[in-house]
Amino acid sequence: MSIPFNVIIYFALINSEYQFPRYLPPFFGFIVIILALLRNKIDLRLKTWIFISILFLTACYNLLLGLIDIASLWFILAIIYSLFISKKNEALFVFISSFVIVVIVGILMITQIAFLPLNYKFDICQFACVAIRILHFILMASLIYYILKVFFSTIQSNFKDIELKSGHLADLNIALQNEMAERKAMQQKVIDAIILTEENERKRLASDLHDELGPVLSAINLFFQAYIDSTDNKNKMEIERKLKEIISDAIKDVSRISHNISPHILDTYGLITALENFIKPISLSEKIHFNLDFCAMNRLDSKVELVCYRAITELINNTIKHAGASQVSLQLKMENGLFHIYYEDNGKGFIVDEKLQSDSGIGLDSIQNRVNSINGDLIIESYAGKGMKAHLIISPIPRDKNEFN
Repeated sequence: MSIPFNVIIYFALINSEYQFPRYLPPFFGFIVIILALLRNKIDLRLKTWIFISILFLTACYNLLLGLIDIASLWFILAIIYSLFISKKNEALFVFISSFVIVVIVGILMITQIAFLPLNYKFDICQFACVAIRILHFILMASLIYYILKVFFSTIQSNFKDIELKSGHLADLNIALQNEMAERKAMQQKVIDAIILTEENERKRLASDLHDELGPVLSAINLFFQAYIDSTDNKNKMEIERKLKEIISDAIKDVSRISHNISPHILDTYGLITALENFIKPISLSEKIHFNLDFCAMNRLDSKVELVCYRAITELINNTIKHAGASQVSLQLKMENGLFHIYYEDNGKGFIVDEKLQSDSGIGLDSIQNRVNSINGDLIIESYAGKGMKAHLIISPIPRDKNEFN
């Protein structure tokens, strides 16, 4: 469209008093063609501002022709383009410049200053003048249509992106709600398991008191009554001897039960000493051989030590009761700032998932819940006939010095 536009202007101005304006449209067209050819090599912002400058100069060219109405439309195009890309006040500057130039030219036309409008003798070529005006409007309408199309396409694209992101946010929200529900269910499961573990601890304590300490105390009462009622000195000495033995056994039972409830050695001397004290009487039976590898370590937080102690003793009790093992390996070590416990036996083993889902897996659940309470990890590996391995990974919290006081 610009080619016939330039040709018509060239011939329309052939009889004008001033010839240089005939060469301006081809010059502008040549610049636009160069921009089109180099569109991938020129920065988009620079290229756009060159185009805005051409629109502005085209408006000024129409003012030279005395076409102030068409010039105003070209100025408007320049302002619109600058509005779309400007980040500061560039568009305002283009607007003010356009307004000042139009006002000055309008004043000059009203006052009929000699050199404006220039003498182009449009009365000789009225057809060319009309054609120029028509082509002007077509060009500007095409540009406005293109600008608005790009503008609204961008808006629609942004709306689609917003809708898509909104859908993703909705999906994320649903996923988050599901995760929160799963966490609540898991927390409730952990709470239930802790309650069950505490209840089992109470039952075991009650059983120890009733089945072991109760008969001993009853025997003490009977022997004491017999000692009071006896009149034979020899018989009294025998009763006294047996009474001392029973009282000694009662003291041992009380010590063992007390140790199970709150091991005094653990609080006083630490995890390693408490474990050695727990394992020593078991190893004397010579039914299970223990391979111990304990690293040198500082005291840990009392809760961490208690959880580790309970977990290890529970593993040993499970091995004694169910595994039929002859060897147990226990290793404590610090690796990469974490406290690792490696436990292994050569017992008959089991299928881990089945054990955890059955009632007989309560002991493993108890260990898992204790380790979870201090944000640790428990990994259990076992296969039928191949023994069992347990790996506890715990963040070592240093023991507060005030706990020793």
